[in-house]
Amino acid sequence: MPRKKIVVVEDDPELRDLETFLLGAEGYDVVGVADGIDAAAIVKREHADLVLLDLMLPGKDGNAVLEELAAEPETRPTPVIVVSAFLAQLRLTPQVRRVLSKPFDVSDLLDAVAREVERPREEVV
Repeated sequence: MPRKKIVVVEDDPELRDLETFLLGAEGYDVVGVADGIDAAAIVKREHADLVLLDLMLPGKDGNAVLEELAAEPETRPTPVIVVSAFLAQLRLTPQVRRVLSKPFDVSDLLDAVAREVERPREEVV
């Protein structure tokens, strides 16, 4: 069975490296993205099974990335876990399956990821 692919969109390099390391250690194939500019294109290119998305990003914020993901038929069903310290700014979309506040508990993050990648994909409209 192929490994599940996760795209981590996080501008803080230490946090992005930590998330990438933790998820890689759990057996996921992880791609890190440092800003919102190319995030949606990378999610599409990588055929991601899940996206971890920060809201405060350089270039394009997380809400703009969510809009781009929702606009593309290939990425519309991709579930998103928002990981941010600025949750009041989140505009919820059907793709947002879970929300984790920074700082997060590592076990909460790993549990949320495991639940989402094992959940059957649904078409999000």
